[in-house]
Amino acid sequence: MNRRNFIIVFLSLFVFHSLFSQSFKEIGVEKRDVKEKVVKQEDNSGKPVWPENFAFLVNGKIFYLDSKIKDNVPYFSLSSIFNPLKQAGLSYEATSGGYKITIDENEFFLDLKHFLIKSVKLYVDEKEKEKPDFTPPKPIVIPVDIFQTDGTVYFRYDFMYRGLPLLINRVIGYDKNSGTFVVGREKPVKINFELKETEPYAILTLKCPAKIKYSLIKSNDKAFLMVNARFNIDREKLLEIESNFFKILDIRFEGRKTEIDFQLTEKTDNVAAFFDRNFDELKVYFYSKDFYNPGIEALTKTATDLNATRFTIRKIIIDPGHGGEDNGAVGESGVKEKDIALKIGYKLAEELKKRGYDVVMTRYTDVYVPLKDRTGIANSNGGDLFISIHLNASYRKASGAETYILSLGGYKQVSDTVAFENRELKKNKENDTNKNLSNVSFILWDMAQREYIKDSEKFGEFVQEGLNKLMGIRDRGVKQAPLVVLKGLDMPGVLIEVGFISNPIEEAKLKTDNYQKKIVDVIANSVDRFRVFYEMRMKDLMDSENEK
Repeated sequence: MNRRNFIIVFLSLFVFHSLFSQSFKEIGVEKRDVKEKVVKQEDNSGKPVWPENFAFLVNGKIFYLDSKIKDNVPYFSLSSIFNPLKQAGLSYEATSGGYKITIDENEFFLDLKHFLIKSVKLYVDEKEKEKPDFTPPKPIVIPVDIFQTDGTVYFRYDFMYRGLPLLINRVIGYDKNSGTFVVGREKPVKINFELKETEPYAILTLKCPAKIKYSLIKSNDKAFLMVNARFNIDREKLLEIESNFFKILDIRFEGRKTEIDFQLTEKTDNVAAFFDRNFDELKVYFYSKDFYNPGIEALTKTATDLNATRFTIRKIIIDPGHGGEDNGAVGESGVKEKDIALKIGYKLAEELKKRGYDVVMTRYTDVYVPLKDRTGIANSNGGDLFISIHLNASYRKASGAETYILSLGGYKQVSDTVAFENRELKKNKENDTNKNLSNVSFILWDMAQREYIKDSEKFGEFVQEGLNKLMGIRDRGVKQAPLVVLKGLDMPGVLIEVGFISNPIEEAKLKTDNYQKKIVDVIANSVDRFRVFYEMRMKDLMDSENEK
């Protein structure tokens, strides 16, 4: 080896040694930081002194962690870590060789043999898969330090802020003074987005893994969206969105906040937004004038002023069921549920306008509107009352009207017709053998927020009472659907089956303008009764508060 080569090799080894030593120093610093993160203090011999009790703060609630000291280090039981997170959407169950862990739409497996947690399924939006540059998410593998005793699994304390945040996508802090781990803000939000446009409106959906706060401001032909999370998205792709309703001018990331500036086109008359708790989606709606004014003279007129207090029922959302490729139930003569529902919806909108109410319909034409978009239209327009119009069907000789609200904790007695349809529709979804049944599982949705249940039931009672008199049938009461409750509608709401289209006699009536008008009068009168009831209830509540 000549002198020049020797010097090159020597310098290379020196540089490598320096970098390697520096790496060890950095690792040492990291270890000291981690140690100090949870150690409250040290005794005279330098051994850590741990708090007597450890706690876990989740959504403002305190849960005490079941801990054991092993090798002078605390370990926490699996159940005491995961049980508090059930309210955040986490679930777990013991399986062969470990535990299955589910959070949001992601699945993980805790492998007790190999001491690691690995991802089994990671959520990917279906539309993302269709893109040419799509790459699957990288698998997540989390080494864990655990031990088992008496059938209980214990995690080393550092799992709380090293491994757990990767599962729940949240930052976890620690308060040394109280020995409390705190589920904090979201980690950078990984967000997918999609744009859907129809003639009367466009929806920009931003899909989030956790709840976020936002504000939307409209000023002339501009709109500004501010979100308290930093979106981990391709800024350039979002800027490239082409829409007939808007153009994205700029996207700014300021600390933990994201701001999006929109330039609105002449087509856009109004902008609104709401966060869909069911699907963790922030939806921005761009409405055209055609959405509110579909060309019917009675609906284009401004509503007359109601003699009402601040707390009143002013804006009614009318939802004509089904539409487009979804016919709903079909009668013997071939009449379709979607068509009758739309005719009744129009007549009801016109009547309520005459009585001074503001009205928004979820559809004005024969188009299909997904259920979560109907909820979004209702919420983003600030509705006070939601009315969904449908027609019933049954193999049995059934007749009459039924009014439904959704249940939060079980359900009351339900008609055989609805239970029968519900069972058959599950079969129809698989085999598609019978299109004549009303899709109950498709039409009973997010109307069950706890604060609106009583108001929904009271309005439903008024409707059902009026329809019973119209049809000369006994009072069946307001029913609750035997389905899993989905939250989302931010107002009282009912679903009205105005009659059985499967009954030839009732089908003949339902096709006539005269009978449809009678149904509309019953519902409109019920809205008036409910408004009076609601205003009196609000007044009583205000008086009670003032007396305190």
